Amino acid sequence: MRLKTFFTISAALLTGIPVSGQQIAWDAPSFFSPRPMDDIGLYVSQTQYPGGGSSTGLSGIWRQSGNLNLGVRAGVGDLEDAGGTVLVGAELYGPLNRLLPSTSVDLSWMLGGGAVFGDNYTLFSMPLGISIGMRLGTGAVQFAPYVHPRWSLDIAAFDVNGTEQTRTGGSIVIDAGADVSLGQRFILRLGGSFLDREAFGAGVALRWPRPISVVR
Repeated sequence: MRLKTFFTISAALLTGIPVSGQQIAWDAPSFFSPRPMDDIGLYVSQTQYPGGGSSTGLSGIWRQSGNLNLGVRAGVGDLEDAGGTVLVGAELYGPLNRLLPSTSVDLSWMLGGGAVFGDNYTLFSMPLGISIGMRLGTGAVQFAPYVHPRWSLDIAAFDVNGTEQTRTGGSIVIDAGADVSLGQRFILRLGGSFLDREAFGAGVALRWPRPISVVR
């Protein structure tokens, strides 16, 4: 019986049974192309609820590359709610271009962790996935479409009639998006999340060049 229970829980997590009772996630949309840059941006997103309705959120994302590829985000998930819904998250990532050395396709892995804090719920999520895309165009304006499939471990705690309940499940999400480089400093980002999360958004990021150090 214990072995059967173990395999039942494992299958639920791996195949993707979304946690109900809360639909806003800190990583939807992810705005994560396979070539993250050193930039900071502001993004507006809209989460669609399965039963109808939606909520609009605002978040900021800062990313750096180099010896430590790190991204951090924070924001509000529901601007219409007077109490607000706070979201925070962080991600580690790295290139996987060595897997396809003879093509123009870019790949990066991403592992993240974050949470959404609402009036009567908390959702902790750990997404793991790969971003796949390519760059098109030359000169000042470049277009970089990508897809970002990932699996997420979701742990939700929420209040039902004064009783706190906890649920654990897995979510399968696919993001489709694009980065549009506008000159050397600005990036327009578009993205949408599908399957177990439904969200759409857009934003603008400011890129800064990394300092070059000379070792003698």
